[in-house]
Amino acid sequence: MTDTTSTALLEIDGLHKRFGDLEVLKGVDLNVAEGEVISIIGSSGSGKTTLLRCVNLLEEFQEGEIRLEGEAIGYREVNGVRKRLPDKDLSRQRSMTGMVFQSFNLFPHLTAAENIMLGLRKVRKLGKDEARAKAETWLGRVGLAERVDHHPGQLSGGQKQRVAIARALAMDPKLVLLDEITSALDPELVQEVLQTVKELAAEGATLMLVTHEMAFARDVSTRIVFMEQGLVAEQGPPEQIFGAPKHPRLAEFLGRSRT
Repeated sequence: MTDTTSTALLEIDGLHKRFGDLEVLKGVDLNVAEGEVISIIGSSGSGKTTLLRCVNLLEEFQEGEIRLEGEAIGYREVNGVRKRLPDKDLSRQRSMTGMVFQSFNLFPHLTAAENIMLGLRKVRKLGKDEARAKAETWLGRVGLAERVDHHPGQLSGGQKQRVAIARALAMDPKLVLLDEITSALDPELVQEVLQTVKELAAEGATLMLVTHEMAFARDVSTRIVFMEQGLVAEQGPPEQIFGAPKHPRLAEFLGRSRT
């Protein structure tokens, strides 16, 4: 394992997730240090998205532990029995991470600024003026200063995804999770979104991203994690993973990705 730091921001130990009889995560162990950019790669069905959704508490998990800044996420053990935390605690913990999805998830009746302001006002309890100022700042940072009062229907797919990224980051999360954020975009719009992520990484944001963009993963990541059949099969710096893969399934996967 390459992630043995004792000062990890995120710690995942022995994580199991089942959907009925189907076990999707089979004991995932993974640590993420502050400022790292972790790209998770692997075949469809290997558990990549499910892992992110467990970290963001969008999925319940049956065994194992997730800790963010040392705090156990989602569950507490009471008298030897594992119990899901109350909704209020789950909401607070969920706000510690920001998640950007494939499908934008913007409210169509709200402007770009209003989509960002919603969480700032309801979760962070900011006043309207402060929330508006923060929304404008983040829209400016993702290159959308001229689109502040546009509705999603007036934006391209790439612009919508950049609004979604700004919305996640405006909440000041400890960790940002990005799930195949270019998969719903036309090819000509992919680069503008990837450039936004590169800039965030250069600014020191802690990112975990699931991606099929291998060149991008190689360029932006501090570490690549290859998942296979619900487990972390191999991980390491990009030059090792792409240049000298050890796991035969990783070598096969990368060979397919190049064709």
